[in-house]
Amino acid sequence: MYGRLLSLLIVTSVTVISATSGFGHTLSSDKTDFDPSILKIKEDDYLGKIASDIEMKDESGKSLRLSDYTDKTDTPVILSLVYYSCPGVCKALNEGLAEALNSIGGVTLGKDYNVITLSFDENDKPEDAVQFHERLKKSATMPKNAKNWIFATATKEEIKKFTGATGYRFFYSVEDKSFVHPTAYIFLSPQRKITRYIFGLYPRAFDIKLAILESAKGKTGKVPVLTSAVLACFKYDPALGGYKLNLPFIFGMVGLSLGIFTSVIVFLFYRKMKRQNGLYRTVPSR
Repeated sequence: MYGRLLSLLIVTSVTVISATSGFGHTLSSDKTDFDPSILKIKEDDYLGKIASDIEMKDESGKSLRLSDYTDKTDTPVILSLVYYSCPGVCKALNEGLAEALNSIGGVTLGKDYNVITLSFDENDKPEDAVQFHERLKKSATMPKNAKNWIFATATKEEIKKFTGATGYRFFYSVEDKSFVHPTAYIFLSPQRKITRYIFGLYPRAFDIKLAILESAKGKTGKVPVLTSAVLACFKYDPALGGYKLNLPFIFGMVGLSLGIFTSVIVFLFYRKMKRQNGLYRTVPSR
C-alpha cells in the first residue's frame, strides 16, 4: 500500500516537472491579466454535434465547402483555426500537426483523412493563405501528400457559423494588436460530427492517429486525463503570443498532492496503531 502511494506521488511530481520543462516552444514566468478560461471550449456541449457546412476559398481563390472534404469523400477532417498574420502560436500549431502527421503510418492524407487550416480573420485573403503556407513549408517537415492540405479563408458570416457550432471563441486585443484564441485541433467525422478536440501545441502522433481513426467511425472522445493535466500547467499570454507557466496552478497542485499524500499516510498509521492497541487489549492476562 505504501509503495503504491509513493509511486502515485512520484508520478504526480514527474508530470509537473515534465510540464514545466518541455511543453511548447514559448515559455515565460511574466504576469498577465488575461484569463484564458473565457476561451475554453466546453467539449461536453459540442462533442457529437454537427458542424456547419460552411463555404470557404482555397489558396487559389476557388470556392469550396466543408462537405467537399467530409460528406463527399466519406473521410474525417482535421481543422486548425488560425489567422494568417499571427506572429506566434498559429504557425507552431500547424508545425506540430505537420510533424505528428509525418510520423504516423497506416493512414494517408487526402485518402483516409483531410486537413484544413482555416483563418478566422475575416480580413485574410487567399494570398495571405499562400504566404502562411510557404512559411510553414520552410519551418516544418510536411507529411506525405501535403499538397492535399487545404489553407482556406472565409467570410465573417461563414466563420461565425463554424466557430459558433464548434464552441471556438476568440477576440481581438487592440492593445496587443493581435487575436487571442485557443490552440486546438478540431476533428470531424465524415458526417461533420464533432468527434474530438486536441488542445495545445505539438501533439503526440499517437493521439492524432487515434483521433483520425475514431473520427472515421464517428466515435467521440476526449483528450487523455494526463494530457489535460499537463496542459493545465500552462496559460496563454497574448503579450507573448504563446504559453507561459501557470505557476499558481502548479504550486497549488503540488501542495494539494502533498497534503493528500500526508493525510493518507497519517490515516493509515493511525488505523494501524489502533488495530495494534486493540490486539494488546484482547490478549488474556496471566
